[in-house]
Amino acid sequence: MFALFLVALFALTAVAALGVLADSGLRWWSAFGQLRREVIRTAIVAPLPDLRPTISAGGCSGFGRGGTRQPVKASISRVA
Repeated sequence: MFALFLVALFALTAVAALGVLADSGLRWWSAFGQLRREVIRTAIVAPLPDLRPTISAGGCSGFGRGGTRQPVKASISRVA
């Protein structure tokens, strides 16, 4: 009798979990559908602005590696 109760409890828990997952999945599906519609609608009207201003060819971004090597201006001397 107790085993039958445990099986029924497990089945009800599984049905409840599937219901919650299905509801969550439908909410995600709806949200992404709305997001797709908004992106399509706004992409035609106004493009997104640039996130970072462009740097001219001679500028120093701190991250770029230039094609030319800069000469070393400091002299190194070692005294023993």
